[in-house]
Amino acid sequence: MLTVPRISTALATVVIETFFYGIYLVLFVTSIYLLLTVQSRGLRRERPVWLSPLVLGGTVLFIVVTGHWILTIDRLFLAFVSVDNGADPLGFYGDFSQVTQVMQSGFLLASLGIVDALFVHRLWTVWGHNRSVMIFPSATLLGLVVSTIGITYDFSHFKTGDDVIQLANGWIIADCVFTVFTNIYCTALIAWRLWRVHSVVRSEGGRTLMSVLVIIVESAALSASWALFFICVYAARSNLRFLIDVTPSIVGAANMLIYVRVGLGWTHAPGPAATTPNAIRFDTPKFRREESVDRWESHGEKPAEIV
Repeated sequence: MLTVPRISTALATVVIETFFYGIYLVLFVTSIYLLLTVQSRGLRRERPVWLSPLVLGGTVLFIVVTGHWILTIDRLFLAFVSVDNGADPLGFYGDFSQVTQVMQSGFLLASLGIVDALFVHRLWTVWGHNRSVMIFPSATLLGLVVSTIGITYDFSHFKTGDDVIQLANGWIIADCVFTVFTNIYCTALIAWRLWRVHSVVRSEGGRTLMSVLVIIVESAALSASWALFFICVYAARSNLRFLIDVTPSIVGAANMLIYVRVGLGWTHAPGPAATTPNAIRFDTPKFRREESVDRWESHGEKPAEIV
């Protein structure tokens, strides 16, 4: 077992989460600015920018991540200042039935659910609304929601002396498994789809598609690496598992990286007049074939949209 004092992990969590939250905040503001900038350039849209999944999902995620960070700071002051004049911070952090702890856990799990839902929506868009492809990720996303409810319920019934690992062990494991499976499945199918599209339009727009593929895979790798770290320290029953509270800021930043890095490509994209007949362009919030689709049909493909 990795022996790390609980108080040390609590203090480290505040510092690390604040650091990643700062990164996430910058990325979020930048992504919103880029979206509004793209709209002001007059690119063709099917709906207002504020009704797009990017903005709606990103805004809800911002509220959740910010709420979690605020509770992290609030619990620090409660443990060391307010509750019993800071006489027993270890006891405070060890009580998982605290209202602030239950709320914080709810925000954490909600952030995972939102990010996974955005990933599933991205898969749905890339595969042209193919329902058969959506069966597995829809099931894992539903499983994540159920396990989230189970964890929150068990934490709310925590009693002094209970072992938190034993209390919600099954739900915690299920939550990790569902989110990892969702990320791996969605990343693999998005990568495969983009690779096939790249092979068809290698000379016109293929480089852009492969750049998007690299961005998506890199962001998914960041989230997956953090999930694997948590699984390892959780299995070792180390207090490092309490660094899990850094998760919302990390997965939020990984999700925003996609929008910001692609958004920076939007700002340098050529105008409509420079678009070639067979080009695929990132048109907020998706890539769209501008004119003929004969090259797609000759290869048995449907035009794909990429969010």
